Amino acid sequence: MYQLTMINPTIQKILSSFADAVFNDEEVMRELTSRCVRGESNFAGLSGYSEEYLYKALECPAEEFDWPRCAYGVDTNLVEAKGVYWNSIAVPYLNRLVNYIGSPHNALTMFYPEEGFIGWHHNGGAPGYNFLMTYSMDGDGYFKYYNQQTNEFTVLQDVPGWNFRFGYYNDIRYEMDNLFWHTAYTKKPRLTIGWVVKHRELWKSLIEECTGVGNIPVDIDSMGPKTDVEN
Repeated sequence: MYQLTMINPTIQKILSSFADAVFNDEEVMRELTSRCVRGESNFAGLSGYSEEYLYKALECPAEEFDWPRCAYGVDTNLVEAKGVYWNSIAVPYLNRLVNYIGSPHNALTMFYPEEGFIGWHHNGGAPGYNFLMTYSMDGDGYFKYYNQQTNEFTVLQDVPGWNFRFGYYNDIRYEMDNLFWHTAYTKKPRLTIGWVVKHRELWKSLIEECTGVGNIPVDIDSMGPKTDVEN
């Protein structure tokens, strides 16, 4: 997973308007916070974003953690409206983003309250090239992932404002021992918009569209297959 700086003025304008509609409206913040659901950890006494939780999850069949089993926040997306109130706020901005960047799959649009998180999972059942747009109020949140091959953790600390990250969700059918396990946590409210793209060249063009031509890391070819992703 890489973290880059967003420079596209059109996307910045859409994202800034979205953030303003959420974080600069006290009533919206109260309503969203009140609607956040805290999913209970399936491992008693362990926080869903802790390393101890991950190690317990790794002892289970990988299919059980294709999606987060616990979280604290409120989510929606363009495929499935999961909450009428949050959906009514988010969808107009998501549609504007889709119209501009070429209709990738919006997998998640999640509002995190204070102490919000999404538990360890890997998305191996929905493989693809991904990119995440995350707004942090104070930079006190993070995205964390685990490398099964090296047993190493990497933390991508948020910066205040919008953060742009991209990577690849490995396919559980072919890479059971190299899944992209990840989690996120924040002290202050936070917003993440997640996209998954099946077409490699579209993904690369989106990165350049968002961050500027020439900003794609030279070792990007190490991510995912060299072709489009199977459905």
